[in-house]
Amino acid sequence: MSLLLENIIDNNIQEFIRYIPDTAIAMLDYMSVTIDYIEAFFKYVFDRLPYNPLNRMIIYLILTFLLLLAILLPVILLSKLYITHKRNRYNDLYIRYSQYIIGFLIGSHTSEEIKDLEGLKANKIHRNVMIDVLMAIDKAENGDVSRRIRKLYMKLELDKDSIKKINKRAWNKKIVGIRELSHMRVKSENKKIIEFQQKSNEILRIETQIGLIKLLPFVPFAFLDSQEKPFTVWEQINVFDLIRKKRIEIPEFVLWLNHWNDSVVMFCLDMIRVLKQKEAAPKVMELLNHDNDLVKGKVIKTLVDLENREAVDKLKEIFILEELPNQINIIRSIGQLGMETELDFLEEKLSSKEFKIKMQACKSMVMIGDAGINRLKELCNDAEEELKAIVKHVLDPRI
Repeated sequence: MSLLLENIIDNNIQEFIRYIPDTAIAMLDYMSVTIDYIEAFFKYVFDRLPYNPLNRMIIYLILTFLLLLAILLPVILLSKLYITHKRNRYNDLYIRYSQYIIGFLIGSHTSEEIKDLEGLKANKIHRNVMIDVLMAIDKAENGDVSRRIRKLYMKLELDKDSIKKINKRAWNKKIVGIRELSHMRVKSENKKIIEFQQKSNEILRIETQIGLIKLLPFVPFAFLDSQEKPFTVWEQINVFDLIRKKRIEIPEFVLWLNHWNDSVVMFCLDMIRVLKQKEAAPKVMELLNHDNDLVKGKVIKTLVDLENREAVDKLKEIFILEELPNQINIIRSIGQLGMETELDFLEEKLSSKEFKIKMQACKSMVMIGDAGINRLKELCNDAEEELKAIVKHVLDPRI
């Protein structure tokens, strides 16, 4: 029976092959006739047009447009079909592999069965889908599940695919590779990933920093040691967000306050301030003599938020040497600390020629409380008109 079936199939195939040349010839004849008709139509149109260069140019433009439209429409349609097919194929594989991984976790499938899946060994698409599935399932905060998922990832040799990605020239491929390796805690490529910090691509640097925090859990901020590029606000926000979400062990940020990169120093000052690392206050105070005014501004804000009253005397000493923004910061800081003992200092600043200093001194006296408000009201009786206007504005309850 099987022999008869094979003979029937062979005969059908041979018959189909025999008709291929005739079919091809018929198709070519049809195309030739169609082209002749089109050529005859254009000849007919051109022969009846008045000989006018403008008319002919318009006709040529219309024909060019129609030709491009005839080419682009099939290309767009085929692209859409290809994208849909690719998405459907990805979804089918994702569901299929998800079921296998869940089966593996509950014990109905072994790692050997998964390793021998058709297409997984050689097909890059299959392997990428498997990596996505493993990473998605591993997001649950379960230590045992994570260990088993990462063990399977290594057994399937999917780490080799991730390593290939970080060696690609395209930065987006490198980012995918970093995410996969850091998620699965594969540390063999740490040295290469650290080098990405010096790349000019900001997105790649952010992913590198986030990846290193995951890959170096015992020293998660070691990347700061080699941070040469400016540590941008966007990078800082991403790193802080990771700290907040991942419950990473927080280091003593005072360790990097002597860093040569001012942007790193300012990031550490922000972390000290937000995380209330009050033991860092003495080291922070040393930075009041920093060359960068922006760093000094951060230092002043940090000392205030740490409620370090010992810093006030030092701030008063350097006041005269500072630029206007930092002078205003110092006056504001004294008000925020609510120190009545500094009312004389603030009153002295009311005689300044700089309007902004007068305004901030009045605001700081109000922040100190009733003692500051009463002092302002007394001064207002014999003050010049400008100071009276400032005091009136500051004491206005509607503001």
